[in-house]
Amino acid sequence: MNNMGPLLLLSFLSLSGTTVRAEEGASTNGEFPEFCGKQECPKFRLVQKYDSFELRAYEGTQWVTTEMNDGFLGFGMVTSFRRLFNYISGKNSQGLKIEMTVPVLIQYPLKDTRRNATMSFFLSPSLVNPPQPQDPAVYLENTPPVSVYVLSFGGYALDYDYKKKAKALAEKLGKQGLSFDDSVRTTAGYNDPFTLLNRHNEVWYKAK
Repeated sequence: MNNMGPLLLLSFLSLSGTTVRAEEGASTNGEFPEFCGKQECPKFRLVQKYDSFELRAYEGTQWVTTEMNDGFLGFGMVTSFRRLFNYISGKNSQGLKIEMTVPVLIQYPLKDTRRNATMSFFLSPSLVNPPQPQDPAVYLENTPPVSVYVLSFGGYALDYDYKKKAKALAEKLGKQGLSFDDSVRTTAGYNDPFTLLNRHNEVWYKAK
C-alpha cells in the first residue's frame, strides 16, 4: 500500500481525541497499560515475555468491524475508518455516541485471496448491548478469548513498517518453534498523529 493511506488515516484518528475517557480493567492489575494512554483497551493477561515479543491472553471482546479494500493509494483504509467513526459518532440504531477506544485493529488475510482485509474498533464491555450499525457495510462481532504473540515498536508506523515487523515476528516465532496462525496478519495502532513521543504500534499473530 502506498504511504499516503496510513497518513490520511492518522489524520482521521485525531478527530476522536476529544471524546475519550479511561475506564478500569484493561490489564492484569486493573489499570490500563501505559501504551493505551487515556483510552480504554481490551483486557489481557501477560502470559510470557520473550526477548523482543510477548504472549498475551485476551479476554473475549466485542468489536465493530468493516471490510477494507487495500487498494489504490490506501484510500480504502480511509473509507473503512470513516465508516467505523460514523458508527461511534451516532450512525447507529440508537443514535448513540460511543467513545473512541484503542487499538484500531486491521486484519490482513495472507492465504485466502477471496477475503478482504478488515478494520475494527474495540467496543467497551460496559456497552452491554451495542446498537446495530445503520451502514450495511458495518457489523458487530464478538471474539472469544484468544492468545496472541505481539511485537511492539515505536515511531510513526506506515504499512511498510508493519509488514517488516510482522515478518520479523514470524521469523522469531519460527526460530523458537512456537506454533502460530500464519494465515492472518494483524496490526494494532494506538496513537493519534499529534502524539510525538512514546508512540506505540503492534503486530499480532494468533497462537496455536
